[in-house]
Amino acid sequence: MADHTTGPYLASLHTPGSPVVFPNVWDKESLQTVLSINDAKGQAPLKAIATASYAIATSLGIKDEELTHAQNLQRIAELAPLVKAANLPLSVDIQDGYGSRIAETVRSVVKAGAVGANIEDVVLADDDDDAEAGPQHKAGEFYGVEEQADRIRAAIQAAEEAGCPGFVVNARCDAFFAHGKGNTGWSEEELVQNAVARGKAYLAAGATTVFFWGGSGRGMRTAEVEAVVKGLEGRVAVKLGAAGGLSVRELADIGVARISVGPSLSFLKPEEVKDVAARILSGGVLVE
Repeated sequence: MADHTTGPYLASLHTPGSPVVFPNVWDKESLQTVLSINDAKGQAPLKAIATASYAIATSLGIKDEELTHAQNLQRIAELAPLVKAANLPLSVDIQDGYGSRIAETVRSVVKAGAVGANIEDVVLADDDDDAEAGPQHKAGEFYGVEEQADRIRAAIQAAEEAGCPGFVVNARCDAFFAHGKGNTGWSEEELVQNAVARGKAYLAAGATTVFFWGGSGRGMRTAEVEAVVKGLEGRVAVKLGAAGGLSVRELADIGVARISVGPSLSFLKPEEVKDVAARILSGGVLVE
C-alpha cells in the first residue's frame, strides 16, 4: 500500500478545479466519525484530515484565542496516530504559529505526526518577548507581508529539519475578514488587490495554497473567490459557507484547490456529523 501520510502526497491533493475537501475534526470522536465515511468496500472519498483550532478550543470550554500551544499540541498528538493508522495525511490548525514560537510549533506538530498546517497572518496574542520595548506585535494586527513570508519560510525549514520535507502550508490571509469588520479602509478593488498581493508573497515563500475567509457573517462573495483564483492561478483555499453558500462542486468549478469547513461540524448534533461530512465530500453544500 502506498504511503499517503506524507507532505508530498498531501500537496498533490491540492489541485485547482479538483480540490481536496476537509471535514475538519477536533477530537477522537469526531475523527472516528469522519473516518467511518471510507468503508471496507473501497468507497474512500475522504483523502485527508485537518483539525480546527476553534472547535478544539470549544471542546475544552475556552475561546479560540485562549487555546495555548500546549493544549493544541496535546490534542494534535492524540489524533495523529489514528490518522496515520488510517493511512491519511494530517494538516493541523496552529493559528499564527504562536508568534515568535512558530519554528518550535512546527517542529512539535511534525514530531506529533502532522505533515501540513494552517498559519494565519494576523497576530493571535501580544508578543512581549522584549519587556522593555513592549510588545513587538499586538493581538489582531496583521504581520507585515514580508515578515509573514519569512515566517512561512521558517515554518517550512523547521518542518524539513524535523524530518518532514514537503510540509504543506495553507497560508491563511485575513484581508476579507478584516475588511468585513471595517478595519482596512480599502475600496473593494483595493481589497482584492491587497489579498492577491499577500497571497503571491506567501506562495513565493513556499506555501501550497492561500486560505481566504471572510468571517462567519460576511463570508466570501463569489466574485471575490473568482478574483483570487484568477490572481493566484487556482492555488486558493476557502471555507465552505453556511446556508445559501456555494457547494463544493460549484467552488471546484470556479477553480479552488482546497475546501474546508472550519469548526462547522462541531456545531452539529453528533448524529448529524457523518451525513453532513459525506455530503460535502460528494460535492454538496454544508447546509441544505
